[in-house]
Amino acid sequence: MAETPNAGPAPAVSADLRRIRTQLADAGIATRRAMERLRLARVITVAAVQVVIAFVAWRLWRWRARRRRQ
Repeated sequence: MAETPNAGPAPAVSADLRRIRTQLADAGIATRRAMERLRLARVITVAAVQVVIAFVAWRLWRWRARRRRQ
Protein backbone atom coordinates (compact mmCIF):
# COMPACT_ATOMS: atom_id res chain seq x y z
CA MET A 1 0.00 0.00 0.00
CA ALA A 2 1.48 3.34 -1.09
CA GLU A 3 1.34 6.34 1.14
CA THR A 4 -0.63 9.32 -0.10
CA PRO A 5 1.29 12.59 0.16
CA ASN A 6 0.01 15.11 2.63
CA ALA A 7 -2.20 17.64 0.86
CA GLY A 8 -0.76 20.61 2.73
CA PRO A 9 0.27 21.96 6.08
CA ALA A 10 -1.76 21.24 9.15
CA PRO A 11 -4.72 23.61 9.65
CA ALA A 12 -3.12 25.28 12.69
CA VAL A 13 0.08 26.00 10.76
CA SER A 14 -1.92 27.23 7.79
CA ALA A 15 -3.84 29.67 10.00
CA ASP A 16 -0.57 30.93 11.51
CA LEU A 17 0.93 31.41 8.05
CA ARG A 18 -2.15 33.31 6.88
CA ARG A 19 -1.98 35.53 9.96
CA ILE A 20 1.74 36.24 9.43
CA ARG A 21 1.21 36.99 5.74
CA THR A 22 -1.63 39.36 6.60
CA GLN A 23 0.52 41.13 9.19
CA LEU A 24 3.39 41.46 6.69
CA ALA A 25 1.04 42.86 4.04
CA ASP A 26 -0.39 45.36 6.55
CA ALA A 27 3.11 46.38 7.61
CA GLY A 28 4.07 46.90 3.96
CA ILE A 29 1.07 49.14 3.37
CA ALA A 30 1.80 51.13 6.53
CA THR A 31 5.44 51.52 5.47
CA ARG A 32 4.44 52.86 2.07
CA ARG A 33 2.12 55.40 3.70
CA ALA A 34 4.83 56.46 6.15
CA MET A 35 7.34 56.89 3.31
CA GLU A 36 4.88 59.15 1.47
CA ARG A 37 4.48 61.29 4.59
CA LEU A 38 8.23 61.43 5.15
CA ARG A 39 8.78 62.43 1.53
CA LEU A 40 6.27 65.27 1.91
CA ALA A 41 7.81 66.37 5.21
CA ARG A 42 11.27 66.38 3.62
CA VAL A 43 10.06 68.56 0.72
CA ILE A 44 8.41 71.02 3.12
CA THR A 45 11.52 71.15 5.34
CA VAL A 46 13.86 71.75 2.40
CA ALA A 47 11.60 74.50 1.06
CA ALA A 48 11.48 76.21 4.46
CA VAL A 49 15.28 76.05 4.81
CA GLN A 50 15.71 77.56 1.35
CA VAL A 51 13.37 80.42 2.23
CA VAL A 52 15.34 81.13 5.42
CA ILE A 53 18.66 81.05 3.55
CA ALA A 54 17.31 83.40 0.88
CA PHE A 55 16.02 85.81 3.55
CA VAL A 56 19.36 85.85 5.40
CA ALA A 57 21.25 86.37 2.14
CA TRP A 58 18.93 89.24 1.19
CA ARG A 59 19.41 90.90 4.61
CA LEU A 60 23.19 90.59 4.30
CA TRP A 61 23.10 92.05 0.80
CA ARG A 62 21.00 95.00 2.04
CA TRP A 63 23.30 95.55 5.04
CA ARG A 64 26.43 95.54 2.87
CA ALA A 65 24.83 97.87 0.31
CA ARG A 66 23.90 100.30 3.08
CA ARG A 67 27.47 100.23 4.45
CA ARG A 68 28.93 100.94 0.99
CA ARG A 69 26.70 103.99 0.53
CA GLN A 70 27.95 105.59 3.75
